[in-house]
Amino acid sequence: MKIISIIPIKSHSERVKNKNFKKIGKKPLYKFMLEKVVKCNFDENYVDTDSNEIKEYCKKIGIKTINRVPKLALNNANGNDLLNYHSKIIDADIYFQLYITAPLLKISSINKCIEFLKNNSRYDSILTVKEIYSWFWFGKHPVNYKPKILPRSQDAKPIIQETTGLYGIRKKSLLKNKCRIGQKPFFYKIGADECIDLDTEEDFIYLNYYAKKYLSSSKS
Repeated sequence: MKIISIIPIKSHSERVKNKNFKKIGKKPLYKFMLEKVVKCNFDENYVDTDSNEIKEYCKKIGIKTINRVPKLALNNANGNDLLNYHSKIIDADIYFQLYITAPLLKISSINKCIEFLKNNSRYDSILTVKEIYSWFWFGKHPVNYKPKILPRSQDAKPIIQETTGLYGIRKKSLLKNKCRIGQKPFFYKIGADECIDLDTEEDFIYLNYYAKKYLSSSKS
């Protein structure tokens, strides 16, 4: 069984300028995930990018690169588009799509996701999630409770949120559904520290503050 990782990294970003190259501590963001996947139980690792800097770094640490197709570098291209394209040019039994905007995702969690999907055929895909215990509204409508019947917070039914850091799917399901999440997904819950997803300037400020303690004490 061939299991691979593919990490998409664009050279540009809209919301946060040069997001993928911003420093976390003394290291650019893109290096955190790349340094982790080479230590994980993947048969091959790929990075899809249009950045020469990242291509050079991948070559240095033994990661194969895919030249970003121009139409997939546009802002309207999404993770499904990328993974569907990758499945056409790279053969594998299981595809994992990881994102460098989740720099605190642990090697141990990645490996557990690999082993789980590999050894549990009842599931066709896996993704990292977090459970949120709170009261939610969509527009003017409550989602998971009735305001007139206030339940205790400890009795709340959690909302499941994708962390957008890791997705894994079997080739058969990907080809059938054209989506990185299959029809029988497993939600792999991770800790709050691993859930950090960098999308705004405020996220970077927080992570730099948090990383002073985390990165100096964590080896995972």
